[in-house]
Amino acid sequence: MALTNKEKTLIEDNLNQEYICIRKYEQYASLASDQNIKKVFTDIADKERQHADTLKGMLQGSNITSQNIFETYTKPENNLSNVQHDLGITDAQLLNDALSTEKHVSSSYNTAVLESVDPNIRKQLQHIQQEEQNHAETLFREMQSNGWYNPS
Repeated sequence: MALTNKEKTLIEDNLNQEYICIRKYEQYASLASDQNIKKVFTDIADKERQHADTLKGMLQGSNITSQNIFETYTKPENNLSNVQHDLGITDAQLLNDALSTEKHVSSSYNTAVLESVDPNIRKQLQHIQQEEQNHAETLFREMQSNGWYNPS
């Protein structure tokens, strides 16, 4: 499949966003004190990794090589909950930041969907966008269940 310049740029931008999300959610999993919240972040990081693979596949299918900023990143090796305590960061703040991130990423995918020429590309991007919205819902529900988000 041949990508337009616009599609290539949008896919590369979203790929970089996915790498940031992976990095952020792995770090947040290490920082979170609650085991359930750690799992939420780990699960979402795994989904973001799948999204990155899909986007890389789109670029590779068009014989486009993307700069992989993720290669230089190393995953946190130990529990950083002491760092969380020392910084005064709460699980609620981690979840709130993650929810804001998902809102931004979903919006970025919306632009890519609306500006894609190829219907197959558009369909794949719509699927990823829906999953990003599901991540936001998961984060929202986790915040709500802990009393950290009251939409009323």
